[in-house]
Amino acid sequence: MQHFGVPEKVYAGRWLVPRLSMKYFFMRYAQLEEANFPTYTKENAFCLALLCVSALMTWSDDGSSHDTTAGPVPMIALSPIFICLGWCAVFPALGMYLLDARLPFIVGTQLSTVAVFLASFAVFLSSVTTFLWTAPIIGRIMPIHRWYLWFVSFPIFHLCEALDWMTGTNKHGYLMHLTAPKLLGYGYITPEQMDNMCSLAIVRNPYSRMVSIYGYNRFGRRESFVVFLRRWKRLMRPYIERGEKEDWYTPCHILPMFEYTHFDGRQLVQSIVKQEELKYLKTKEGAAKISTPWLTSSVSNLPDLVREALLDMPHVNQRATSKKWYDYYDQECLDLTYEMYHMDFKVFGYDTMINDRPDLIPPKGDHWARLRHKGSSADKRLQFTEEGDEQSNDEQHFSHSATEVECMSRNTLFDSATKRKRSNTELFTSAKITVKNDLNRRASAVSLKKSLLELDRVEIFARIAGQRMGLSEPIHDDNKED
Repeated sequence: MQHFGVPEKVYAGRWLVPRLSMKYFFMRYAQLEEANFPTYTKENAFCLALLCVSALMTWSDDGSSHDTTAGPVPMIALSPIFICLGWCAVFPALGMYLLDARLPFIVGTQLSTVAVFLASFAVFLSSVTTFLWTAPIIGRIMPIHRWYLWFVSFPIFHLCEALDWMTGTNKHGYLMHLTAPKLLGYGYITPEQMDNMCSLAIVRNPYSRMVSIYGYNRFGRRESFVVFLRRWKRLMRPYIERGEKEDWYTPCHILPMFEYTHFDGRQLVQSIVKQEELKYLKTKEGAAKISTPWLTSSVSNLPDLVREALLDMPHVNQRATSKKWYDYYDQECLDLTYEMYHMDFKVFGYDTMINDRPDLIPPKGDHWARLRHKGSSADKRLQFTEEGDEQSNDEQHFSHSATEVECMSRNTLFDSATKRKRSNTELFTSAKITVKNDLNRRASAVSLKKSLLELDRVEIFARIAGQRMGLSEPIHDDNKED
């Protein structure tokens, strides 16, 4: 975002409060790219200043201003601060109760009352920004994740979203991390706009992606990679078992990459580039060399607009690590990663083996790779079957229910024979209809009745939080055959 000047473009034309809200969003986003639990932040510096002021007020108070009738005044005036924090007015109500001629007797004076308030607010704000509003907590603890989706949409009135640049956050999650079907289904982009634009997605090796996810979402250095993967798989259960892709159930970073680029087995995004091959586009000369027709690469034959945008694009969110990504893996980690993201290997053509780790065998579930590893003769195949190397129940369920997905294509909107662009509006419209109708189905009275009868707490809480509001009347695809 920084490379293309998105923050500056978002600020332009916005009035004061939305502009400040988006500035805080981008600042916070940058903080979380550098540390999972950021400590050296502007928020903590502000909280430290408040604590110093509170300590100074307590130290300078000689008790001469004792006045039980004046105690509630400063807190009543300051209580709207808590209302702005969006905590359902619990803190203001509690504050009014405690300060109704009670707290002055506890702390002694009106000055001490203000000092207690400043110190409490500083501790509260520091705790929230350092621990609660962080990627590991929001992304992995689902009650807090769902509270966050509600909070950024309603108490702060969508101030942290910029729909014109598709960045920020609201009840649908992080806007810049929405999948292509969601962009269409939520109405953020029309099928006609999608058909006329030059769309791009960057994918990466699922093994290295998993290490990156681990780095940004682990609870701390003591949480090992294998423990993280086991917990990550549990978070993925709504997607594996029921195909849930809505952020209320499955946070965006859990989804496989093909869910961002494909719908119903067909590719929505025009150009898909592998991150490992971006090095060829560091300069215009390198881009020209890679455009040779005989060279197969995800960066060859790209549209000029995409190639120009990718030229010399920096990797600004890269964290320094003490070891290479492939050194994090043992056999269990390899098997777990493949089990969760095996469709990404198939769709984007990544090798299921790690060339830098010859000590590891192909992952459990990739039977053909294991056959190649052991030898492809008939007796070896029987031996392989008798060893009982079978898929887990979850993997079998997902594999049997998954739609066959076409492999990556760089030019889905172009006819290679005529060299002319062809329309994919029908596919985009189908994706929009499917996502939109699913939202309306969840918001229907029938769905509410079923949720109440089954005591489905997730669905009931979703309605309370405003997540089950229908976008419009259900629409039907007239182009589909009966």
